[in-house]
Amino acid sequence: MKVSFSLKTKVTKPVRDAPSLKRTAAFASLDDDEPVDAAPTSSSDKGKVAANKQFIAQSVEMSKAMKQRIEAEKKVDATVYEYDEVWDKMQEAKLRQKEAKEADAKERKLDVAQIYAAC
Repeated sequence: MKVSFSLKTKVTKPVRDAPSLKRTAAFASLDDDEPVDAAPTSSSDKGKVAANKQFIAQSVEMSKAMKQRIEAEKKVDATVYEYDEVWDKMQEAKLRQKEAKEADAKERKLDVAQIYAAC
């Protein structure tokens, strides 16, 4: 049986023109020498201020709805948000199991030693 290997030659793609390096609309305001205000409050940007106020109002409404949902969930199960307490109880249970195994192993070793001593 004859086995042969060959290297595939790469097909060269035609070189295209480099993409333009124009600034996108998101960075267009950086061309100005004016400082950028993260939270505009001037009267010239009334549309942005109104949008910010609307967003704040929506987030307040969502937080009220979230509080109502949390209260409803706590009525069903009072421990629903007690993650740390549950985790601590789980770790304590693991520790007790480990200690019990170690005590049992120690007791078995003593029993074996007593049997050998009696012989």
